[in-house]
Amino acid sequence: MTDKKQIKGLLDYISLKPGEEADFATNSKDYVFGMGVGATKDANYYTIIDYLYDQILKQEGATEHTSATPSTNTIGRPRKQKILEVHQVRAFHLWMKAQEYPEGIRQDLSNRRMIEIIKKSQSLVGKSKRLWTLGTDESLEQSVSRGKTWWKIDHEWQSDKCYKYFYGNYPEKKP
Repeated sequence: MTDKKQIKGLLDYISLKPGEEADFATNSKDYVFGMGVGATKDANYYTIIDYLYDQILKQEGATEHTSATPSTNTIGRPRKQKILEVHQVRAFHLWMKAQEYPEGIRQDLSNRRMIEIIKKSQSLVGKSKRLWTLGTDESLEQSVSRGKTWWKIDHEWQSDKCYKYFYGNYPEKKP
């Protein structure tokens, strides 16, 4: 049995021979689907953040039922649960930024410090700017905490759930 050919673009797809099996490339540090291999690190970074933010906007009408005692007498269509809320995107954004630091420094990075780093060091543009400019610092910290709980990010900014989401089912790519 032959290995599947990895497809990273239209030309790879066209070059397939009849009957040849193919496997679409997944997002990694060096490759973002639709951007190609030659894109800069910042372009890849902001593409992923914009993709996550688009997922939130697509779910705009959906609400999460957070009542402690769910009512059985609700009228109308059942409510949908959001997959990725702003909280999760903010936490994922900070997780990606925290991966640039050595493990020894990561344990000292609090939510407040990471928010300061993002606001000062990154040139925020477009949708990612809206993530960090809306709301007070306290509400941003609460939002990041909620997102960290959902992603299961620990105090050292480690999360198997984030790695799986970012790298797919390829744990050998894990840095």
